[in-house]
Amino acid sequence: MIEISKWKFNSNSPVMFMIDDIANVSIKNKINTDLQIGEDWGQYGTDENSMWDFLNKNLYILYPHIKTTFFLVTDKRSPQTSTTKYSYSEAIDKDEKFINFLNLLHNNKNIELAYHGTTHGIAELTNLKQEWNTYKSLDHAIETIEYGKELYKKVLGKYPLGGKYCGYEKGNYGDSSINKTNFLWWCRDWDAELESNKNKNDLSYELEYFNNTIDIPSNVDGSFLSIYKPQFSKKYLRTVYKYFKKNTLEKQIDALYNAKQIISIQEHSSPYRTDGKIQYPNIVSDIKNLQYIFKLLNKLDVWYATGTEIAEYFEIFKNIVIKENPKGFKFLNNSEKIIKKGTIVTIIFHQTSKIKVEVENKIYNSYEKNNIQLVNIPVYTNILYKVFKNE
Repeated sequence: MIEISKWKFNSNSPVMFMIDDIANVSIKNKINTDLQIGEDWGQYGTDENSMWDFLNKNLYILYPHIKTTFFLVTDKRSPQTSTTKYSYSEAIDKDEKFINFLNLLHNNKNIELAYHGTTHGIAELTNLKQEWNTYKSLDHAIETIEYGKELYKKVLGKYPLGGKYCGYEKGNYGDSSINKTNFLWWCRDWDAELESNKNKNDLSYELEYFNNTIDIPSNVDGSFLSIYKPQFSKKYLRTVYKYFKKNTLEKQIDALYNAKQIISIQEHSSPYRTDGKIQYPNIVSDIKNLQYIFKLLNKLDVWYATGTEIAEYFEIFKNIVIKENPKGFKFLNNSEKIIKKGTIVTIIFHQTSKIKVEVENKIYNSYEKNNIQLVNIPVYTNILYKVFKNE
């Protein structure tokens, strides 16, 4: 028997580390001082104490296998209120330094830049009206999204494949606007809120389609501290409260892992907002907790991936079937969706002896994991994959 593994490498769960609001923005607490940790949202690129420098020194150097999906605001980012402002805020195509920084990230195999709106919204007197709540019609939404995508392409040479609603707020035209602007995947909801539902049987973090777009859940709050690592803070008091409600960070990760569901960790690029409030979660306040989370994950059989890698794999798993024959097998498209050719998936052979697979004059050898044979192989439909014993 041959089947497609649910996740690449037959891992239990994919891990998606997501950081919101990378932008050509900084918010200096004291204008005439050197850059301090947390003041950069992306404007300072790879400078000392920049967002990227902080992540490298405090997380990536410890866990170099982490993959990160940054959600990029493409135009001039709005402040939180109309009476406040950033130290600097411009569109992504304004400065050569920022353009070079985005391309550095774009060409990093462990990084993806996804779409997070144009301005993130409209600043009002006391709050920020989230972008998808500002659209007056579906046409208005589509026109603005296409403008934002063009800015992205101007800087990075291609269109974004995925994205996220600003503030997880869809407005009246959210899903329709995303379906009509050709995104492969989208983060639609803060799904961790599902845990507060009374009916736990409805709890699910499975990927699914909304029309032709893949919905990727967001389910782990990076500021959800461990009950076993006490800290004297309001955040820790919230953790204690959740503990007595029989919920902990460890239990949440274990539940997702045991159900073979995605573990998607939500963060922001900076703690600082223009209205003086601290935005949670954020990588600076949460860095010790993030180190702890990834230490936990290091002990598990997980696949670190970007949003697009997860979505492309899910597309194969959901729509492709395997038809076996005496010489080998073929992949058949069991849907009307156009599947990306050559996507690497993991095939399970329920046997202990090694085999090799030949397709288009290339040989792929199996490897053993948990007493079964696995092959990582590109998917081409209606082509014979020959299977041989690997003697």
